[in-house]
Amino acid sequence: MRALFALCLIMLGAPALTQTLFDAVSGQYGSASDPATSCAVNPHELDFEAAPPHLDLTWQSLKVGPSGTARTHERYDIEGMDDTAIILREEGDYRPNTDGQGRFWVMQFTQTPAGYCWRRPDWPQVRCEDQQLRCEASTS
Repeated sequence: MRALFALCLIMLGAPALTQTLFDAVSGQYGSASDPATSCAVNPHELDFEAAPPHLDLTWQSLKVGPSGTARTHERYDIEGMDDTAIILREEGDYRPNTDGQGRFWVMQFTQTPAGYCWRRPDWPQVRCEDQQLRCEASTS
């Protein structure tokens, strides 16, 4: 696990890879399972800032998160990446998980369906939740 994280941090310094991945995945997405945040009802824009490296998610209307708070914007610090995933931490969230490690998330990009899903670095590679669909490729 630590080796993957270290590799991702090294790759963060590769500008060509970073620009290519950021360009390829920027765009509009909607939930595959939650009609309230689907492409048809309330999609979100996925966008990047290069310096400092951040990922921004912006919804057209309020979105109620797992904690019950409603917001239209989420911002994540980019902690590492490779050509199919980005390791993130919600901006300003330095609380540890129950294992004492930081609260990192992996945005895993998918091809079938086109989009991304979320997983934690300590989860098995096959466990990826909350599938989001690229709206341009979605039929909903």
